[in-house]
Amino acid sequence: MSTVIAAIKLTIHGTGSGTCSLTGKEESDGLTVTFEDGTVKEVFLSWKGFRQLLGLKAGKAPPAKAATNGPPAPAPAK
Repeated sequence: MSTVIAAIKLTIHGTGSGTCSLTGKEESDGLTVTFEDGTVKEVFLSWKGFRQLLGLKAGKAPPAKAATNGPPAPAPAK
């Protein structure tokens, strides 16, 4: 069994607090980063937003939330 690990290259410009560009949450602690692939350039991300973005870039989507609105709607008739 082999494991493939992709490198994620980024620059951390600084840490502090502000509004997260990913989640929109205001006054969060986090960091300002640039990803080498060009998807993010000098944006502030909360620590939670940063971890979410790293997970997405690593191919690990966050766990799906269970539906709480009852059973799924039936497929439309053709």
